[in-house]
Amino acid sequence: MCQRCEGKHQSGRRVGGWFAVVALGAVGAGLTGTGVFASWVSTSAMQTGDHSAAAMGLTHTDTNGTTFTSGVANMLPGDYLYRYANLVNTGTVTESFSAAVTGTGTLAGAGGLRLAVDACSLAWAGDGSCSGSTTPIVTVRDVATAGTVALGDIAAGATSHLRYRFVLDAGADQATFQGATGKINVAITGTTTAVGNRDRTSG
Repeated sequence: MCQRCEGKHQSGRRVGGWFAVVALGAVGAGLTGTGVFASWVSTSAMQTGDHSAAAMGLTHTDTNGTTFTSGVANMLPGDYLYRYANLVNTGTVTESFSAAVTGTGTLAGAGGLRLAVDACSLAWAGDGSCSGSTTPIVTVRDVATAGTVALGDIAAGATSHLRYRFVLDAGADQATFQGATGKINVAITGTTTAVGNRDRTSG
C-alpha cells in the first residue's frame, strides 16, 4: 500500500474513532436525561465498638456513725482515741489514695496532737480488733507537720478498712497546751495509677 493511501486510512481511523466517541457521549447524555441512568455510588462505613474513658471516684465513710467528727474533752499527755473509716474506690480503675492532714487550734500545733493510720484486711470489729491482718499505713507523726500522707493503692470496687489513731503527745508542754483546743481535718484524694499511652488494641 502506498504511503499516501496509508495516511488516508490512518486519518480515517482517527476520524472514525472521534465520531464513535461523540456518538456514545450523545447516547449517554440522552439516556441520563430520560432518567434511565442514575448515579451509581459505592460506599463502605466502619464502626468501632463502644469505648469508655476511666472514671474516678471514692467514698470515705465513718464506720463509727457520727463519732468521727465528735471531740474528746480533758485529754492528758499520752491519751489517745481511735476513729474508723472505710475508704472505697468507686471508680473503674485502680487508684492511689492520699490524705491531706491539716489542723487548727493550739492543740494541733507542733508537739501537740499526733496521728497514725492502720488498715485491717477485714472490717474492724466493734471492739476495735482486727480478725484479719493489720498493716501500718501512716506512722505516728505530728499533725502540724504531717502534710499529705499516702494511704496506698486500692483496686476498682475494693475497700480499705482504716483506723485513725489520734494521740496527745506524751511530752506535750503544759505551759503551751494546758486548756487548749484543736481540730484535725483529713481530706482524701484519689489519683489513677495508670500513666496512659497504653496499647489497648486487644481490649
